[in-house]
Amino acid sequence: MNKSTTTGLKRNMTRIFLAAAIGLSIWTPRAAAQDTLADVVQQTGCNWLIGKWAGETPDGDKYEIEYKWALKNHVISMHFKGFNIEYHGIIFFKADDEEVIQIGVDQNGRNGKGTWMAENGKAVWKNEHPGEYGEVTRMAFVYSKTDAQTMKAEIHSFDEYGELSEEPGFTLEYKRQEKQAAKKQ
Repeated sequence: MNKSTTTGLKRNMTRIFLAAAIGLSIWTPRAAAQDTLADVVQQTGCNWLIGKWAGETPDGDKYEIEYKWALKNHVISMHFKGFNIEYHGIIFFKADDEEVIQIGVDQNGRNGKGTWMAENGKAVWKNEHPGEYGEVTRMAFVYSKTDAQTMKAEIHSFDEYGELSEEPGFTLEYKRQEKQAAKKQ
C-alpha cells in the first residue's frame, strides 16, 4: 500500500471508531435509565405501596393514606388524611435528573416538595414544606412492608445535608384496605 492509501485508511478507521464510541456514550446511559415512573416502581420493588391504607393510634386517632395511579405509568396520586391534616400530592419521575419527585399541598394551601428513593427494601420520601410561620420543616417518611396486608411508616427529621435522625420521632402502622365494589345507582 502506498502512504496516501494507508493514511486515508487510518483516518477512516479513526472516524469510524470515534463515531462508534460517541454513539455508545450517547445511547448507553439512556438505555440503562428508567423511562417511566412505573419502571422505577417495578425495578425498586416498591409496587406494594400502591393501594389504600388505614390505621389507628392507641388513643383512637384514625388516619388513612392512598397511593394510586393517576396517569398510566407516569403519575401516582397520593392522599393522606388524619391528625387534623389533609394532604394531596402527585409523584412523578423526572427523567432528566433520574429522580422521583413528589409535590403537594395541604388543606391550608401550604405546599411542599420532596424526593423518593428506595433504600434497603424501604421506600423513603424526604419532604420539605413551609411551617405556619414560614420556617422550613423537613420530614422523612420511611415506608416498609411488614407483610402483604401491613406496612409501617417511620417519621424522621432530617438535616440540610439529607441525613435522617437516628431514631424516628414516631411510627405509624397501616393495614391495607379492601377495594369497595362500585355502588349501583
